[in-house]
Amino acid sequence: MKFFVLWLLPYFTFSVFCFGQASTSDRYAFSAKISALKSRSITHEKQIAELLSQTDLAPTNFDLPRKRSAPVDKIDTIAPPVPPAPYLPVPEYYEVKPPIPKEQTGDEGQISEGRLAPQESDGDKDVDDAKGLELSNRGDEIKSGQSVVQSGEDNAGDTITLARHEGYYFGPLLGFAFPDDGAVRDINLGKIPYESDSGYVLGLKFGKDFGTIKWEADYSLLGFDASSTAAGQNYEISSHGLSTRLILEKEIGELFDIRTGLGMGVGFTSIEGGGDYSGESFIYDFGLGIGYRIRENMSISIDYKYFLSAAEDAYDRIKSHMFIASANLDL
Repeated sequence: MKFFVLWLLPYFTFSVFCFGQASTSDRYAFSAKISALKSRSITHEKQIAELLSQTDLAPTNFDLPRKRSAPVDKIDTIAPPVPPAPYLPVPEYYEVKPPIPKEQTGDEGQISEGRLAPQESDGDKDVDDAKGLELSNRGDEIKSGQSVVQSGEDNAGDTITLARHEGYYFGPLLGFAFPDDGAVRDINLGKIPYESDSGYVLGLKFGKDFGTIKWEADYSLLGFDASSTAAGQNYEISSHGLSTRLILEKEIGELFDIRTGLGMGVGFTSIEGGGDYSGESFIYDFGLGIGYRIRENMSISIDYKYFLSAAEDAYDRIKSHMFIASANLDL
């Protein structure tokens, strides 16, 4: 027992020393934590006090500004005054009484059936009323410059004025040609002169009238005979021409006009007799003329033209005076 007490006493002493040191250090650590917590709390209170001591902040306005619309002008809705309708007079109608045949009237101024014949004054009144009637149709008047001609003795002396037509036209042409003397060139015989006879011109033209200027294109055939005394040979000469022409016109009245023009093109000439002398060459013409309008869409003209062609290896230059009559049909 004594031995057990001696062993237990050192053990208890050692335990108290060890555990007593550990509890003291824990108490010191807990006290340090409490002190740190208090210092943080004091610091936090100081920060709150500083924040509360500051001035109040202005509140922020989060309202968006309203969109302003442009002022709209007021539209005057008052309707404009409506003009009164034009006054149309009531047409007056005249009743024309038919004349009473003489065989139905008696010697005493009575009708055979027993009705009274009209007095002479009534008959004169009916005639006056008939003269006051407008029997002509004004809608049939020609608006292009032509005056209205009514049937009757009162209008027998009226004249017709035909307006000038501007636009396309075409027409035939026919005339006489008086060629100058010329010559052909033969390889063996050389230059052979000939004397020309009168000939003819015919063709067809198409053009456009611009008012004072006309443009034309035509096809024409010039034909004539010739004879050579030196070679004792007769020739048949023909020239087919395709030409275009510029014409200047001047009106000298309501129905007449004068004009001048210049044309040029190409001609296909054939000379037969003792050989074939053919070729192609340029052709020219200068003209003067006069025109007369016989209807609103038709006119005739007479022109003088001086025609000539360029010389070729087979023949000399062809020259001719032409008098041509043509008709123009407006389209």
